[in-house]
Amino acid sequence: MSIEIIILLIGLVALMALGIPICFALMSVSSVILLAFFGPAQMNILNAAFVNQMQSDSLLAIPMFALMASFLQTSGIGSDIYEFFHKWMGGIRGGLAMATVATTAVIAAMSGVAATATIAMGLIALPEMINRGYDKSLACGPVLAGGCLGPIIPPSTIMIIMASYTGVSAGWLFMGGVLPGVGLALIFMLYIGIRCMITPSLGPAIPKNERPGWGEKFRVFGKVVVPIGIIVLVLGCIYAGVATPTEASGVGAFASFAYAILTRKLSLKSLRTSLVQTMETSVMLMWILMGGAAYNSLVNITRLADVVANAFRSAQLDGMPLMLVIFVLFFVMGMFLDTTPIIMIAIPVLLPIIRSSSLDLHATILILCITLCLGMITPPFGINMFYLLGVAPPGIDTKVMYKAVLPYVAIFIIACVLMMLFPQLIVAFPNSAMGY
Repeated sequence: MSIEIIILLIGLVALMALGIPICFALMSVSSVILLAFFGPAQMNILNAAFVNQMQSDSLLAIPMFALMASFLQTSGIGSDIYEFFHKWMGGIRGGLAMATVATTAVIAAMSGVAATATIAMGLIALPEMINRGYDKSLACGPVLAGGCLGPIIPPSTIMIIMASYTGVSAGWLFMGGVLPGVGLALIFMLYIGIRCMITPSLGPAIPKNERPGWGEKFRVFGKVVVPIGIIVLVLGCIYAGVATPTEASGVGAFASFAYAILTRKLSLKSLRTSLVQTMETSVMLMWILMGGAAYNSLVNITRLADVVANAFRSAQLDGMPLMLVIFVLFFVMGMFLDTTPIIMIAIPVLLPIIRSSSLDLHATILILCITLCLGMITPPFGINMFYLLGVAPPGIDTKVMYKAVLPYVAIFIIACVLMMLFPQLIVAFPNSAMGY
């Protein structure tokens, strides 16, 4: 291993340990190594890398989906969706927790990120469950686990970034994420139902005298038809081949804008807030992607990918053993890093290895996207736990959250292993939908 690679790895770890933002850590290490070992002339490589990264058409979908999420948030969709599931499911044991899983997954899917849904349900659903006598761990688990499903269920920012790094179609990843995302949500709800059936005191049902009638249930149903329809419209455009994911993101942004106007919840102030939020999200991600572009260039120059590939070849890893090693690597990184930095650091090194192996590229990338979401709730530094900790009621601490997420982490791991063993099950639908 060359001295440049050693400095690259040590420098990157040191800067992140000091709390330097990942984009600046990547750009700093890349710039210093290029300047010190390859000369000032090679600095032009970074300029070319930045320009090439920003020219990716798929990245245009990020601000559009962020804008769509902002307009839907302005419309008060979070509370409407929770009210819908609350009234329809609150009458069964664990019903509020199941409603929280469903609501959090839908909101996170609309926004493409986990933070929005986790914080929203931490403010809306968690206090309601605690007041209804729910066990604290059982109440926290659905908020944390449901939030990490959002980046699996399209539209997903993680999948857009992964597509730009791997060359796998973002539309294919969107379609591929539907069944695993919805399936995991249903399994989470089934787990809650079984656990509350065995121990009713963990999640008591709403008393009969407080349960809504059928008229009230159908009234709240009307509130969620249009927002859910917008997501169906976006995916339908991609599925039907009418629009690319980038074009479909524009359709979704316009539809959510029109919905906010029709509900009379879009004022000049909220419009400005939505645009500013979109700009902040987009600029943050673009800075991170520029740091990733610099790091990717350095990986190519130092041939770090070749060093790692030779190590894997020496160990004679292929097929399922190779997939397990990559899964464990992503799982461990997810305990300490956010999703986008993991993609930028690991994919440039591992992609050539995956391509040269017997693994199905599409299935492997989809499983890695799901594994990244698992890292959001994995102790000790699962990012969703910190989001929820900031808005949780008194009495909810990290000990409660660790206890809350462990069953969902176990379910996630089992699901990932099954997908590794039977990859044909997760590629059948997206292959059919995208005509592969």
